[in-house]
Amino acid sequence: MSDRKLPLGISIITILMFIGAILDIAAGVFMLIETGPVAEAADISESTITGYAIGLLVAGVIIALLAFGLRSGSNGVRLLIGVVMALRIIFSIYAIIALPASRFEGLVTGVLAVVILYFLYGNEDSKAFFEA
Repeated sequence: MSDRKLPLGISIITILMFIGAILDIAAGVFMLIETGPVAEAADISESTITGYAIGLLVAGVIIALLAFGLRSGSNGVRLLIGVVMALRIIFSIYAIIALPASRFEGLVTGVLAVVILYFLYGNEDSKAFFEA
């Protein structure tokens, strides 16, 4: 770990990423366990639900791993988190539009992704942390 002082924004990002990862993993597990009822409620195929659930699980694990790596101040991890959050926003928009049973989860994780991107790239303390 770097001996640089960890900015509050990076600490907030880490916490938000873990919250998003937990929501993704929980939603993915729920959708895999309840594929039939979720598909029926959403009026879409079970294979679509299964694919989306697997995507949530993968995204959740990746986000959790990146949250662990963020504290080092690596610009590579910062860039990768930015890309993953952009993908998270795309998944969230899809959930809000196409998966009525997952609209709340999609909305919450989408908002978290936007906040994370702000703290990662729009906050001066965070920018200075990664430039040091």
